[in-house]
Formats: sequence, C-alpha cells, structure tokens
Amino acid sequence: MIPQEIIRKKREGHSLTEEEIIFFVNGLTDKSFSDIQIAAMSMAIFLNDMSSEETVWMTHACLLYTSPSPRD
Repeated sequence: MIPQEIIRKKREGHSLTEEEIIFFVNGLTDKSFSDIQIAAMSMAIFLNDMSSEETVWMTHACLLYTSPSPRD
C-alpha cells in the first residue's frame, strides 16, 4: 500500500477501508509521510468528506496509534 493510492482514492470521492485509514494514521505518527502527502490527504477529506464509518475508523486509529503528549 502506498500513500499516493490512498490519497487518489479519497480525492476521487471513494470511501477508504479501515486498513487504509490505519495505514495512513501510522504514516502520520511514524513520520514516514511527507508534509505534501499529509496536506493532499487533508484536502481530499475536506473536499469529499468522510463517511460516518470512516470517521469512526479514523478516530479509533488515532486513539490506538498516537501516544499522549507529555504534560509540562
């Protein structure tokens, strides 16, 4: 799976699978995706929305794959 294909799919108005969303969130958290890829995905989501199912998957993936930031 490559980020460009996931971005293209969302840009064309298709729904993403849970696996694609998890892959993308992992790429965000491990910093393997470029700022341009993150911006392109953000724009694709903004322009084409996310289904309720995609939103739940995104929220779940963010909760599972991101660590809380240290408190000062």
